[in-house]
Amino acid sequence: MAQTVIDSYSAELTQGLPPLYAPVKTTQLQGRVRIATFTRQYVTEAAGDDTALVVLPKGAKILNIHLQLSASSGAATLAVGIAGKDKTGFIDGPGTISDSNAFFRAAAALTVTTDTVCGDTQALNTMYETLKEVWITITTAAAAMANQLLTGYVLYVVD
Repeated sequence: MAQTVIDSYSAELTQGLPPLYAPVKTTQLQGRVRIATFTRQYVTEAAGDDTALVVLPKGAKILNIHLQLSASSGAATLAVGIAGKDKTGFIDGPGTISDSNAFFRAAAALTVTTDTVCGDTQALNTMYETLKEVWITITTAAAAMANQLLTGYVLYVVD
């Protein structure tokens, strides 16, 4: 059996783990996964309807977001994004990154009623760490949403 030789380290390991009595950084070691659930009953909301789904605390590291619709969204599309709860127009510190209604998922139809995962790739900002309290949002586009139920949850860690 060949011997394993470590050639490089993750950024987290390079920083060094804190001693056992110190607080552990988000998701660095044995982080606790938390869940924030949401339910949104659509009636006939027009395109462009923005809904705050959940509030995440400062320092939350978002693992992914799961959505389920009771029926196909049809011609309507849904984008999943993020907005600063303080309504300044920024999700990070002053003047850095603006609110985005498609931060975790670009506007697209949900054609199935099974679980749809958002924010699960580098391009869709997996492991994004909030710098202040934020809303996870959903925005309708292209057409009005039919009468149906949206449910889901956000998986994140804070410690």
